Amino acid sequence: MNKRDEVSEIILLGLSHKTAPLEIREKFTFDEFVLKRFHERARKCGIDEIVYLATCNRVEIYFTAREVHRAIEKLMDLLVEFTGLSRDIYSPYVYKKYSRDVVLHLLTVASSLDSMVIGENEILGQIKQAYRDSVLHKNSGILLNRLFHQSFNTAKKVRTNTGISQHPLSIAYIAVELAKENFCCDLSDKKALLIGAGEMGELILKYLTKNDISEITISNRSLHNAETVVERINKNAHIVPLSEIACTASVVDIIITSVTCHDYLLTYPMIKTIIQGRGNRPLFIIDIAVPRNVDPEVVSLDNVILYNIDNLKEIADRNLENRLNEVNAAMEIVHDDANDLLEWYEGLEMVPMIVKMQESFDRIREDELAKFRRRQLKNLSEEDIQVVDDLTKQIISKILHNPIMAIKQNSALNLNGYHNKEDIKQKLKIIEELFKI
Repeated sequence: MNKRDEVSEIILLGLSHKTAPLEIREKFTFDEFVLKRFHERARKCGIDEIVYLATCNRVEIYFTAREVHRAIEKLMDLLVEFTGLSRDIYSPYVYKKYSRDVVLHLLTVASSLDSMVIGENEILGQIKQAYRDSVLHKNSGILLNRLFHQSFNTAKKVRTNTGISQHPLSIAYIAVELAKENFCCDLSDKKALLIGAGEMGELILKYLTKNDISEITISNRSLHNAETVVERINKNAHIVPLSEIACTASVVDIIITSVTCHDYLLTYPMIKTIIQGRGNRPLFIIDIAVPRNVDPEVVSLDNVILYNIDNLKEIADRNLENRLNEVNAAMEIVHDDANDLLEWYEGLEMVPMIVKMQESFDRIREDELAKFRRRQLKNLSEEDIQVVDDLTKQIISKILHNPIMAIKQNSALNLNGYHNKEDIKQKLKIIEELFKI
């Protein structure tokens, strides 16, 4: 089987809140400019298609390649360059998945069944954005197009046909619940500073408003975006530029931050100065940004309570216990859809072989017909020759029907196991030798 006939393997390299600490994961969050360069460089690693997914809980690289080991090694080296982490540091946290496992994993993730908060709604939007970035950089093709569109459809089925997203929780919801727990469920006399007016910040503002908090100040890089969110959700919220967050932080009780930024917005010296001017009033900070917005060293200061994204897991686990029945129903949908896609994918391996079989037998048919036409059939009219031609085509079609169906069925049987390139190659080699093609 020629190299160009081989179907690329679907591969996943990833790390998540289950395998890697936040200080490792945040190194893999790239801004728009860096992500563009990464996409450009990735294609030189022997990779055919690639989607780079980075969220607050996971970083996953979905890609396809014919030379799997070589592509993985080059991609791992590329990540060293882009993250500044040596392979010795980050590779122990990385998980690798292939073909069937990749399909099952993505459909599970898109359906919010592998999230820190089961049933949350943000992950699907993040996956769609990662796919759009890949399309924008012309790094998605037939395999990842089909895979990601299937994940979108599966997620929709899960939301529609199960109760997994009823009364949906989110990281934003949990952050506000954590603040309520810290202040004995009463926020009516508390002041909050919300840093970030993106999708996550907007959700937090909604939850804070619903809990009748006394006063909310929102700060954002774009004041226009902050004004839009405030106008839509809570017109009583104050707006300040990021340059004034230190002054505002000194008078609030709660800070929740979710800004995309690669430097700390709240530094140790800044928080230390703020605390010194507050007397004994505690400052409750929830940093749900990745990379983090708050210097983790501030946790050592008296009267500072700091939580980050990984600290929210306890509440998330309680959420999971309440949703296990729905998870089981959702996973049935995921497995059914994964099998459908895998049947298509596995079949791609056999298509070139089937075409070669048909072409080989048709060449034999044409050569033999040409010989007979020069001798035994030389007195037949063109109409009669056409009848013989059609007849031989039908005979070849009938002869090949059972072998082709057997090849397809054998491919389908692989759905219960793994997509093994060497196993597929061996089977195709047997077919080539059997039919001399």
